[in-house]
Amino acid sequence: MKSWTKTLALTVIGAAVAGHALAADVTLRFHQFLPPQATIPSKAITPWVAKVEKESGGRIKIQRFDSMALGGKPPELFDQAKDGVADIVWTVLGYSPGRFPKTEVFELPFLTTNATASSQALMEFV
Repeated sequence: MKSWTKTLALTVIGAAVAGHALAADVTLRFHQFLPPQATIPSKAITPWVAKVEKESGGRIKIQRFDSMALGGKPPELFDQAKDGVADIVWTVLGYSPGRFPKTEVFELPFLTTNATASSQALMEFV
C-alpha cells in the first residue's frame, strides 16, 4: 500500500473510532406545565421527542416531566433551564411578564385578529 493511501486509510479509521467514542449517550430532562394528554404535549412534544430519539439512533434520550413534575410553577420554567434543573423546557413567554419585552407586543389585547398571521409575524420578528 502506498504511503499516502495508508495514511488516508488510517485517518479515516481513526476518525470513525474517535467519532464513535465522542458519540456518547445522553439523557435530557424536558420539563413543561401541561398534562401529557393536552394538545401541545400530545401533538407536538411527543412526536418531536420520538423523532429526536429515532434520528439520533437512540443516543439521545429525552426524559419527560409533564405537569410541573420537577416542581415549581410555570413562570419558573425558564429559570429551571438556566439553572440546570431541566435541560429543555416548554413554556409561554407571557407567564414571565417583563422578561421578554420585545415579544409582549404580540400579547396586547385586540392587536391581532388572526392567530396564523400573528404567529408568522412573531417568527419573522424573532
